[in-house]
Amino acid sequence: MAARRGVTLTELLVTIAGLLCLSTALVPAVIGAKDVADRTVCAAHLSSLGKAIVLYAIDHDGRLPDCGAASPLGDEVPKDQWHFPSRFDAPGTCAWPHVRAVGNQANLWLLVREGYTLPQIFVCPATADRPSLNSATSPAVMGFLAMDPATGQAVPAEDRFLKRVHAGRCSYSYQNQFAHPQTKSGGAGGPPTTLRAVHPPRLAILADRNPYTRTDLVRQPIVSPEEHPEANSPNHHGTGQNVLYLGGEVEWHDTPFCGALRAGGRRDNIYRPDAGRPDDPFNVPRAPADSFLVP
Repeated sequence: MAARRGVTLTELLVTIAGLLCLSTALVPAVIGAKDVADRTVCAAHLSSLGKAIVLYAIDHDGRLPDCGAASPLGDEVPKDQWHFPSRFDAPGTCAWPHVRAVGNQANLWLLVREGYTLPQIFVCPATADRPSLNSATSPAVMGFLAMDPATGQAVPAEDRFLKRVHAGRCSYSYQNQFAHPQTKSGGAGGPPTTLRAVHPPRLAILADRNPYTRTDLVRQPIVSPEEHPEANSPNHHGTGQNVLYLGGEVEWHDTPFCGALRAGGRRDNIYRPDAGRPDDPFNVPRAPADSFLVP
């Protein structure tokens, strides 16, 4: 009877090396497939939000979601019974001043508050973000973060999440509504809020989050506008971003220069305003074709 032959150390090492080589070859393929899947789901979310925005606009005289606060940087505050001179005390459709730490996302929350969409649609699967736990029917809720109205700070459970995960409740940046320049006769300004009938269809209105700025309480990483003047969104490892346009199209772009056509044939950088720093929390778009998407 022949003796059983054992596996030698050399054979074992060769087998292990072969498995390691195989796994090294497969891992990038698996990661690449996940990235493609994440981009596809993200685009579907933006497409769904585009439909919600259209329905909202139909019900609100063509306006995109806008709480009604106007930055004084947008020139004279519009006298339209809709905008107010300070985002901190405006009595618009959200209860101010408790919304101050939530920023531009308070405008997007109107889509949830009025039943046009759900919080989970605002989360890109490529991020560590998680859907908001806020009740859409609560009149005290002004945004995706759970805030204490008495202090203006995140409630303890929300604060623990923000500190531990360094993530947020909304993965997308929205066209800044605080606010557009007021229309002037003979001037180059535009309506104070985004209107479907007035602004160009290729105006970018929603996209993967801005790489330069974040809301006050969310510790997501940002980059320097001086060191990275043409940065893509960090949502998809900096490779590009899904972008929703006012006309309803959702497209993937590997550059932030994908907004409306501007003077000289250039495309607008959707993450930077025409003037000033993109990380200035009070900055605003300067022209009807100027996208400035912020949290």
